[in-house]
Amino acid sequence: MASPRKSSQLLGLVAAVSMASSLCFGFVTPVLRATSVFKSGMGEQQQVAVETTPDVSRAGRETGASMVGMLFLLAAGAGSLSARRGAALQGSRQQSVQAVVRQAAKAPLVVIAGPPAAGKGTQCEKIKEKFGYVHISTGDILRANVKEGTELGKKAEEYMTAGKLVPSELIVDLVKDRLAKPDIAEKGCLLDGFPRAPDQAKAMTEAGIEVDKFILIEVPDDILVERGCGRRLDPETGEIYHLKFKPPPVEIVDRLVHRSDDQEESIRNRLAIYHEQVNGILPFFESVVCKIDGLPKPAEVTEKVFAALE
Repeated sequence: MASPRKSSQLLGLVAAVSMASSLCFGFVTPVLRATSVFKSGMGEQQQVAVETTPDVSRAGRETGASMVGMLFLLAAGAGSLSARRGAALQGSRQQSVQAVVRQAAKAPLVVIAGPPAAGKGTQCEKIKEKFGYVHISTGDILRANVKEGTELGKKAEEYMTAGKLVPSELIVDLVKDRLAKPDIAEKGCLLDGFPRAPDQAKAMTEAGIEVDKFILIEVPDDILVERGCGRRLDPETGEIYHLKFKPPPVEIVDRLVHRSDDQEESIRNRLAIYHEQVNGILPFFESVVCKIDGLPKPAEVTEKVFAALE
C-alpha cells in the first residue's frame, strides 16, 4: 500500500504536468497567430491564419486534456498495483506470524513440580537429556531480564531492589515473553517450579498458556524431613553431603555446617506452605496432571516420568 507521502508526491506530479500542458498550449496559440500574420502580406492569408488559429488552439487543448487523462489513468493504475502489492505483503506477513504461532503451539510445554528435597532437580536433568526440552525457571528468567535491562526486567528489578515479591502478573508476562523465543518454539519447554501459587496458575491460564503435561513428584513429609535434616555443607568447598545418602569423608566431618534451612522446624514450615500452594494450583491443570511416586530410586522415578511424557 502506497504511503501518504508517496501518494501526495504522485498527485503533485500529475498536477504539475497538467499545469505545464495548459501553459504550453496557451502559449503556442498566440505564437502561431503572430507568425501567420507576420509572414502574410495578404488579407486572405491573414484571414486563413485567423480562422485556423482556433482549430489549432482547440486541438492543443484536446491533446493536453488527453495527456492529463492518460496520466490520471496511469496514476490510478500505479496506485491500484501498489495497493495490491501492499495487500499481498500484508497477507504474507500474517501467514508468517500464523506459521510461527502454529509452530509454537506444537512445541510441548511441560511443568514439573514437587516439594523441597523430592529430587525434582535430578529428574529435570534426565528430562532434558531425553527429550531436549529447554529447561527454564522463573529465577533464571528474572535474572536474565534484569541483566539484559529489558523493560520487564527493569520493572521486576524495582520490586527486587525494594525487597518486595515480584507480582504474579509480571512473572507471567516474563514467562510468556520467554516462551515466545525461537528455541522453545523449536524444542519445547520444561518449566521448573512455575506456577508456584494459585494466583500464578490463574494468571497463566487467563494468558492462554496451555500446559501439555504437569508432572508432580510426591514424597511423604517425614521422608523429606529426613532428607533435609541429614544435609551438611562444607564451607571450604561448597559441597553438600548427606549423613545417610552421601556420607562425607571422615576427615572433614568436624568442619561441616548444618544450615538453618535444613533444620526440621524450618523444613516442616516450608512443606506446609508448599502443600497449601500446590493444592490451589492443581485444579487449574486437572486434565494434564500426572502424579509420580518419588520414593523409589531416582532411576525408577525417571522411568515413570519418561512414560508419562511419552
